[in-house]
Amino acid sequence: MTESKKLLRLRMGELPLIHEIAQRFDLWDLLNEHLPQSAREAVSPADTLMMLISNFAIGRHPLYELEGWVRSLDLTQLGYAEAAQFNDDRFGQVLDRLFSSDRSSLMTRIITHMVKKFNINLQQVHNDSTTIKAFGDYTGKTKTDVELKQGHSKDHRPDLKQLLFTLTVSADGAVPIHHKVYSGNRTDDTTHIETWNVLLQIHGNANFLYVADCKLCTDEQLHYIVDENQGRVVTVIPETWKEVSRFKDELRNCPKKKHEIHRSYGDFGEVKQYFYAYDGEHRTDKRGYCIHWIFSSTKAVLDRESREAALAKAEAKLRSLRLLLNKRHLKTKDEIQRACNEILNHHRMTKFITVSIEESIEESKMQIGRGRPTQETEYKTVQKKIYTLLFTRDQKALKQEERVDGVFPLLSSDSQLSTKEVLIAYKYQPKLEKRFSQLKSVHYAAPLLCKKVSRIESMMFVFFLALLLQALLEREVRKKMGERNISSLQVYPEEREAAHPTTAKIFDMFHDISSYAIKIGDDVIEQYRDEFNAVQQTVLNLLELAPEEYWDMRHSKSYT
Repeated sequence: MTESKKLLRLRMGELPLIHEIAQRFDLWDLLNEHLPQSAREAVSPADTLMMLISNFAIGRHPLYELEGWVRSLDLTQLGYAEAAQFNDDRFGQVLDRLFSSDRSSLMTRIITHMVKKFNINLQQVHNDSTTIKAFGDYTGKTKTDVELKQGHSKDHRPDLKQLLFTLTVSADGAVPIHHKVYSGNRTDDTTHIETWNVLLQIHGNANFLYVADCKLCTDEQLHYIVDENQGRVVTVIPETWKEVSRFKDELRNCPKKKHEIHRSYGDFGEVKQYFYAYDGEHRTDKRGYCIHWIFSSTKAVLDRESREAALAKAEAKLRSLRLLLNKRHLKTKDEIQRACNEILNHHRMTKFITVSIEESIEESKMQIGRGRPTQETEYKTVQKKIYTLLFTRDQKALKQEERVDGVFPLLSSDSQLSTKEVLIAYKYQPKLEKRFSQLKSVHYAAPLLCKKVSRIESMMFVFFLALLLQALLEREVRKKMGERNISSLQVYPEEREAAHPTTAKIFDMFHDISSYAIKIGDDVIEQYRDEFNAVQQTVLNLLELAPEEYWDMRHSKSYT
């Protein structure tokens, strides 16, 4: 009986792009040196980790589908062992081994090697943090004192346990250069000294600009970085500082002079945002750091809209409160005033809404004695206090508040930086926040689904490396586009163009690239490969990756 033909499809997909970037800074060699293969291991830990890193970077399959994902790949051409060697146990074991290793030293070696190979500019770095939530009952802590605990949730899930994840990127392509995992109840304002010390080791000296959010603004951290170690920082000052309230109170009472320093433009050359700086020299009361007072036209609109929304919500609740007056717990003036204060304080509208509670007397007749009323029945007059609630907007206070709409203070420890330079440095911070968005959406860093806290900590290291490869690929494509005067790539549906293509969209283009084999029994009688379209060929050209190299990635592993 003649055996029937079978069509076998094996994907190459995005992996050759990831491997090409990894090979350029010898990631396989660094992983293999740090986690050498033992005689008992059929697959090297470096190969297993690279499979995990690639899976996280692609971000298409949850961990419980790893085995199925591996079986769909053309592992021979990618330079890996057989698919049967990669199973859940192996992935779990490599996470355990990674946790037991010196991950700090490994990260430092990887980053210093990467910085040198890709010529990453580290003169300006940005730091921020996010929380990674977890589902399930995770108990105990790791040897590094990391513990899943409840804390301030940036995912707005205070009911779940979490980890605090800090990330630092360079201002050259938002390439990640450092990360750290802390227990979920750790506060952001206690992490910067440790982070800055690691960055000092990576950079080699303190002559780099460290940009962070307002959690950097504690005297202990600023004094350590700036005064004790001659570091340079730029950060936004929190509203709780008395310098902020003093300046804004002055501005509410009397307008101050300001001058334009910068404009932001849209894709079609239109002005999107104006920035002004307030005249005069401003410094902190303690230690005398420079304060740059900035006005943003976009922030002014957002502040006004936010206040209007809060006013509308507060007024709606006050109107609802009117219907409940003179009943149950709202029968006295003090009770009503307390309820009004709770509403106004919740929406922070105490300054802008004036509340008055008016009192009137309501008289009614009440029968004296019991029984059915007759002509001889006597009545008495009963008086009852009735309260009504009135509220109005304080137009004067609202007019004064409009003067501080769009105003925010930036702190700089470097007096040589102009206000515009400080502003532009801080404006890069949203690119770091975009990395967090990619971490949670593209790479699916949350929710965590591991059984051991130690494996979760190892996973965060793998997520960091996935972010690193993704950022490097994105930086290389955009850099080559600039060098070759390519204004955009058609990476969006319906051949729409993107001036700044992301790695996620580039991966989408290559996701289904596969090789095919027609087999009879165990014999391959015909082989085919997908052809690259014009945009895919352009991307390969930008990455300087020849088509024949894409289809045979065994060259990308050296293990020298």
